[in-house]
Amino acid sequence: MLDPLDQLADIPSARDRLDDTELDLIDRARQAGATWNQVAEALGLGSRQAAEQRRQRLAAARTARRTDSDRRWPAEVAALRGLLTDLRRWIDADRRWDSRFPRAALTRRTTVLALEAEPGALYDLAARIRADLPAADPGLPTPVHAIAGRLAEALSMQR
Repeated sequence: MLDPLDQLADIPSARDRLDDTELDLIDRARQAGATWNQVAEALGLGSRQAAEQRRQRLAAARTARRTDSDRRWPAEVAALRGLLTDLRRWIDADRRWDSRFPRAALTRRTTVLALEAEPGALYDLAARIRADLPAADPGLPTPVHAIAGRLAEALSMQR
């Protein structure tokens, strides 16, 4: 049986895992078409604004944890993660993203996974994302094309 002090010491990491799960579920619900009012109700919050603020707080905490973790790696890791963060912002803002090209939904999910991955997996997932982004598709927003180009450049200089 674990010592109560050891169990107490595990609480912060358990809280982080619970927060990550909550954030992922909020994002999945929104992607599936749930409104902010529905998310608020499911979380027992009083308003859609409270649900949006909760999501923002959870996302900021996740980003801070990842940034702290990345400090022990070369600067290229943080730069690559920054490019993928920019891509994720565009994907999240684009309601039509999943219909833009055949592998768009896969690119969305891979980007989410890459942002949480350790450096080795980060590079592998970033390479998949780059391969899945249609390089010459005029239907993609110009900033996404720019991110794809910078992503290709960053990957060509790594490893």
